[in-house]
Amino acid sequence: MLKDVSAKAIYGSRGANGVILVTTKKGKRGGTTIRYQYTLGVDKSAKKLDLLTAKQWLSIQKEYFNDKPSLYYSQDELAQFDKGTDWQNAVLQTGVSQTHELSISGGDDKTRYLISGNYTDQKGIILNSGFERFSGRLNLDREIYANLKVGVTATVNRSTQDALTTFEGANYNDSPYSHGIANSLTYALYMPPVLSIHNADGSYNYKNPFEYSYLSYYGQAANPVSDLKNSIGQTISTSLLGNFFVEYDIIKGLKAKVNAGANTDYITQNYFAPPYTALGLNQDIRGMGAIGNRRTDVTQTELLLSYTKQLNSIHFIDLLAGYTHQKTKTNFSVSKANHLESFDNLATGNELPSISRKQEASFNSFLGRANYTLLERYNLTATFRADKSSRFSKGHEWAYFPSVGLSWNINEEEFAKPLSPTLSTLKLRLTYGKAGNQEIDFDEYEQYFNTGRYNGAPAYDMKNLGNSNLKWETTTEYNAGIDAGFLDDRLTFTTDVYYKETRDLLLRIPAPLGSGTSEKQIANLGNVTNKGVEFTLNAKLIEQKDLSWTASANIARNINRITSLGEYNGLTEGNDQEQILREGESVGSFYGYRFLGVVQTDEDISNLPKIGGRTPQPGDAKFADVSGSDGTPDGRVTPESDRVVLGNIQPDFTYGFSSSATYGNFDFYILLQGSQGNQVYNLLRRYLERPNDSYNMSAALLNSWTETNPSNAIPHLNSTRTTELDSRYIEDASFLKLRNVTLGYTIPVKINSKVSKIRLFASARNLFTITKYKGYDPEVASGIDLGIYPSAKSFMAGASITF
Repeated sequence: MLKDVSAKAIYGSRGANGVILVTTKKGKRGGTTIRYQYTLGVDKSAKKLDLLTAKQWLSIQKEYFNDKPSLYYSQDELAQFDKGTDWQNAVLQTGVSQTHELSISGGDDKTRYLISGNYTDQKGIILNSGFERFSGRLNLDREIYANLKVGVTATVNRSTQDALTTFEGANYNDSPYSHGIANSLTYALYMPPVLSIHNADGSYNYKNPFEYSYLSYYGQAANPVSDLKNSIGQTISTSLLGNFFVEYDIIKGLKAKVNAGANTDYITQNYFAPPYTALGLNQDIRGMGAIGNRRTDVTQTELLLSYTKQLNSIHFIDLLAGYTHQKTKTNFSVSKANHLESFDNLATGNELPSISRKQEASFNSFLGRANYTLLERYNLTATFRADKSSRFSKGHEWAYFPSVGLSWNINEEEFAKPLSPTLSTLKLRLTYGKAGNQEIDFDEYEQYFNTGRYNGAPAYDMKNLGNSNLKWETTTEYNAGIDAGFLDDRLTFTTDVYYKETRDLLLRIPAPLGSGTSEKQIANLGNVTNKGVEFTLNAKLIEQKDLSWTASANIARNINRITSLGEYNGLTEGNDQEQILREGESVGSFYGYRFLGVVQTDEDISNLPKIGGRTPQPGDAKFADVSGSDGTPDGRVTPESDRVVLGNIQPDFTYGFSSSATYGNFDFYILLQGSQGNQVYNLLRRYLERPNDSYNMSAALLNSWTETNPSNAIPHLNSTRTTELDSRYIEDASFLKLRNVTLGYTIPVKINSKVSKIRLFASARNLFTITKYKGYDPEVASGIDLGIYPSAKSFMAGASITF
């Protein structure tokens, strides 16, 4: 991966976040090689949440909620409940996966080829989830003449993914999502454990007397197991990619290359929630279905001219100039209907307004790079790239990205020779450069409307206000680094120190009042800095004929700060305004009350600040009175004055360790990765720790405050609650994960055998996680956890054979 700004600057806006170089496999000269590999895997949820059993739930209902279950069950029936139904366990399953890989490669003096195919079939760890993929690839290079080479690459992929149906996009205000039910998994966690999954006759149980009205309809309620088995959340993807190149040596050192490629992606998304599911139950919906289709066609042409020259043994020159053109066309449409009994034909339901759009974008670049080396010691790299993006209006389309890098191979100096081989490598690096970001929708700068119908007539509502002043987001970066190697590079060390300033951030802000839309609009707003340091250490610990051992470790620290936001300083985001953008803070900062514990019976409550005009009582939560209208504590806790930054999603540092070893025919590999100091808002835990008489709850509530159990962590179950986020649910998401362990054995084969290699292997992924985080997985990309797909603990075994 390229992260140094002088190395990635040639990629322009595409390299703003680093560049991952992918080298595809190619055939080798000297006959044909056939390789087949089979892998079988078993996946299980790495963690389960601790919830109330039926007896525990009934005990809480009896003590705190007027024994609501006794309205629906006789005392004899209540006495029969033990653990009841484990709904969490009911929607989780053991996943099984298998992968087949076949490749044929070879070549001669003029031709190299590789043909490969892959099939993957994976059953997920949640009911009705899974993934299936077919893929194929062709790489072919041909030397037509000594100075002319051509090549072609073609790939085809088709995949089908069945995932959790989400309720977030529900088209009505009183949706399950608005009550903390993000999907069928979270709904299962909330199900009262006294309810059964099936009736006595084996049919699904849709009776739930505890359910609120928005998830029940004329006595019928949703069943999350049935939801998962019968709902559809499917994405079918087909992609075709082809690339052709011609490379011509004009004269010695001067080379021209033309790349031409095309890529077509076709995606179909099928969504169906039957009338008896959590989403389909609503009286205005009664079954919902949707079909979305998106086709994206990308064509790209690249013209490159390169020149290399070695002058004596003193000077080396490497020059590159080029031009690229890319055009993207996208067509998408979404058809929806409700009042559906099945997904076979949307026309049988009540047709909802459809969406269709056609978008086009173009991208043009001129690029140049010059590398100069003097005496194999002093290196200069200069690059320049000009990018033009149609995503911005006229006058703002172009952006320019220069960079320069200097390096000094100190180990090549005469004064360093006596230190060799102890000091085998020592290089100093200094770089400066710019990169850009244009990742917004194709037509964000334009004004456009949504179309629909109102009272049977065509209707329009503002979707995007447009912003003709949108321009590139740019990042300026400075980097200094040292590369060192010792003992003939058996021990190598790399360190980098960097500073990045990103200006004119592309952010979404609330639309002005009276604009005719509630949709957030994109704008260039504010600046952010990132500064940090990265260390990497590699060691070849043992190098012998039958025994080798290598190890690698890395650690990185990054400090992220918002330096400018103008009039939008203090902008809050999220459904509950739980995140804030504020100068001096990090991106992804959480915003809420500071929890101080639980009011105890011996406290002087007259000195406690009021919350919502009410004085906290023993068993209630206490929150910090930070400030008032005049900037000093005023004896009241209010959202306007007393919310503070509680943490953020940025880690203090990340780290990793890997090691590989071989002994005879055995090979071994291990990888550990970790993150320290980042926080996650555990929204799911907040909902599960909300006392109620309709849903299941976290087992942590068994330790709630009572006069005989003066807990300082969990308030009394009947205490007054606040609707604001507080620091209890901003959790330390630091972790150390054992990502991968692999053990392999290569079976010896006879020299004259047609089989050249047989390898058996077994591996485990996510074998353990060390963390204090209370949710399924501390790695939450958004930083807000409302029931993410649980991480899987995977065990695999397989074999590969090469002919």
